[in-house]
Amino acid sequence: MNSTDIIKITFILALFITFSSCNGEPKQQCNIPENITYNEQVASLIEVHCFKCHAPDVYKEKASRNKIFDYQSLKKMGESGQLIGSITHAQGFIPMPYRKGVKIDSCAIEVIKKWVELGMQE
Repeated sequence: MNSTDIIKITFILALFITFSSCNGEPKQQCNIPENITYNEQVASLIEVHCFKCHAPDVYKEKASRNKIFDYQSLKKMGESGQLIGSITHAQGFIPMPYRKGVKIDSCAIEVIKKWVELGMQE
């Protein structure tokens, strides 16, 4: 084995190690409760992640009149599919938050998705 072969093998090993360790970001572990309600979990997530534009005192100016700061309005968005489509940035929906490439916390998304799946209890 000459020095060129050793360099080739070293390079191939380095590539293998690099690409085998680049399988994306580690998936965040979420502690999602079995029973999710608007009052116990969802309302606070909406307040933290959405009230910059969707709070009662600013939504008319910043959020195109999309009211999501109360249970009935958010439930209506959940029933239509718009809530999940927007927070997951699904094709055909306006991504929220409305900043290119920025999503809310993945665990918050999972809690909201489960809330919708469970029937959107208040």
